Amino acid sequence: MDDLLYQKVINKEVITNPIEYVSRCERMYDASLQQIVREIMARPGKNKIIMLSGPSSSGKTTGANKIARIFQRFGCEANVISLDDFYRDRDEIPPGKDGKQDFEAVYALDLELIQNTLRDLLEKGETKLPFFDFNTGKRTDNVFKLVLNEGDVVIIEGLHAINPIFTEELDSDCIIKIYASTASDILDEDGKILFGRRDVRFFRRTIRDYNFRSAPVELTFSMWPKVTEGEDKYLVPLIDMADYLVDSLHPYEMCIYKEVAEKLLLELPEDSEYVDDAALLLEKLKKVTKLDKDIIPKNSLLREFVG
Repeated sequence: MDDLLYQKVINKEVITNPIEYVSRCERMYDASLQQIVREIMARPGKNKIIMLSGPSSSGKTTGANKIARIFQRFGCEANVISLDDFYRDRDEIPPGKDGKQDFEAVYALDLELIQNTLRDLLEKGETKLPFFDFNTGKRTDNVFKLVLNEGDVVIIEGLHAINPIFTEELDSDCIIKIYASTASDILDEDGKILFGRRDVRFFRRTIRDYNFRSAPVELTFSMWPKVTEGEDKYLVPLIDMADYLVDSLHPYEMCIYKEVAEKLLLELPEDSEYVDDAALLLEKLKKVTKLDKDIIPKNSLLREFVG
């Protein structure tokens, strides 16, 4: 794996054997999830709840659904629940120290509702789930009914999923915590960091914001410091509580992002305060060989960002 993290090696693979190389990267990621599922299924006991956490653009949603499909292939029914549906109504989000609403804080979620939902799933085998409408900024409760049969698995995915505030009063034998993120850096020919793990997630977020939220790169730049501040404050201190760590980096992904990332960065207004940051990223992208996104498998985690 280490050799694959040098951009020079990645470029060579992309040029000489792109299809096999992409397939190999995808298999490595999928194999890491399969190993986790095997170990979880080997645990004796009742229904299990998997709390899957990770920072912005770590691939939580795709990762959760991939894990669910692996369980299903192994003969175990699995359901995915997003913590996003447990947000408080937008006008009820408490303010942070700066007086502005803190959407990154765990208290932006309805903690009591989450705790009751998890308890119902373990003790009663059923619950009613809410739905949060991001267009209106409001939540509707009791929208979906979820019923578990013996041995079923529930995967709860969200930024704060491994926070003990949700599970401290539940049977610990039934709770598994997974932390997923880009956990590796991509290096230049001298072994220095070319794209740090947060850089990769920034590119993921930038491209996803543009593709699915019609957001210009300047908006992503402006939001990113608040996003990473929230990660450092609310998520990083809890990583050691995870039972499993998943590296969602796909070594070839910067080659996929190169063309659209350059386009978006060059569209930044000349008077933007982020021009110097964009120039630095553009310089780094010169060392990356372009790879067409059509080569990405349809079930790849990267589809969450590039479509």
